[in-house]
Amino acid sequence: MKRILTIFLILILAFLPVGCAQKSPAQDITLKFVRIGNDAAEAEYWKGLITRFEAKTPGIRIQYDDAAIGEPMETKLNSMFSAGMGPDLIGHGIMSVAARAVAKNYQPITKYFSTWEGKDDIMPSVLANGTYNKEVYGLAYSTTPFVFAYRKDLFAAAGLDPESPPKTWAELKEYAEKLTVKEGDRIVTSGFSFPKSAGNFVEFDCFVFGNGGRYYDADGKPTIDTPEKAEAFRFLSSFLNEVSIPFSNTEVNPFVNGSAAMTLINNVALTGMLKNEEYKDKIGIALPPSNEGKAQETFAGCNMLFVGGDCKNPDAAFQFIAFALTNEEVMKRATDLNIPVTRQSQVEAFTALNPMNAVRAACVANGTGMPRTTWAASFQKIRNTMVQEVLYGKTTPEDALKNAQQALLDEIE
Repeated sequence: MKRILTIFLILILAFLPVGCAQKSPAQDITLKFVRIGNDAAEAEYWKGLITRFEAKTPGIRIQYDDAAIGEPMETKLNSMFSAGMGPDLIGHGIMSVAARAVAKNYQPITKYFSTWEGKDDIMPSVLANGTYNKEVYGLAYSTTPFVFAYRKDLFAAAGLDPESPPKTWAELKEYAEKLTVKEGDRIVTSGFSFPKSAGNFVEFDCFVFGNGGRYYDADGKPTIDTPEKAEAFRFLSSFLNEVSIPFSNTEVNPFVNGSAAMTLINNVALTGMLKNEEYKDKIGIALPPSNEGKAQETFAGCNMLFVGGDCKNPDAAFQFIAFALTNEEVMKRATDLNIPVTRQSQVEAFTALNPMNAVRAACVANGTGMPRTTWAASFQKIRNTMVQEVLYGKTTPEDALKNAQQALLDEIE
């Protein structure tokens, strides 16, 4: 009997430390989060989200930081990764996807996405923005679609139906000519406002996409010099000089100043005008017109959440991403920041906030962003030069496209 008791006590003592270890509290995890953009309203939103996340997820803490769009963000990230102290979570745009995935600054999150409750709810166009080489790297929290904006009051004055914006290129040209107001040879009201120079000429991309075109193929190779781009150039060149006041998109769009009847414009850039009582009920928005027989599509920028390549706690990092993309947070961003929703199930609720939101959601669903390639930055520079040369009549569309294709191939090599 004593022998049996002794063995029993030994077994209890042997297993006691393991039992205690299992009950000990987990150590806190701290994740560094760097987001692109330093606007006050969005920074305040993210700080609030972090507070809500930490309250719901004890044991995970988020250190928040941000940087201005462009060089400040790239410099901050490059410095952190060079020091081996890259952020655990990164909020960044489409142009970063391929380059930073290849540099291993981003971790693929495909395995997390495959079991995420929202995987079948996120808009396919939005999911594509964060996908590279068949791996999911980023999930969108913010989109900035370009919308086709028009003046309903000027439509009515010109005898056009204010509830029927142009849907085709032919209608766009016809309406633009009717809506243009001149004093002698000088245009005082643009029928259709389109920039002649740009920091990022996505207005031209809207016409490329609306003609069924893309800038790269399934293998990631550039396809600049294809017929649909030349056709877009020829169409624009056929009427722009007669209907548009020349401006650069680094300047305020004449539409916002009240001196244009139609334009393509970033959804955010239109906000101030929509809040101006002078234009109350006078502004309409729609998908951009497309070439006859082609789908109406547009350009849509996108910022996404990524798990950093140096992150040692990707499970916790994805927990934060999943929280940021819950229905509740998607709708809170829509309400607080007027950011279009990225989940299909929230379109109805988003539209209930404002009838215009139905168009904004459609522009996201039918939007394409910058090329998800390692050569995206070079493409942007070359595309800008190409468009300007054609619009200023310095070269033909065919020559401009051929030269741009070769220039990009040279840069890639």
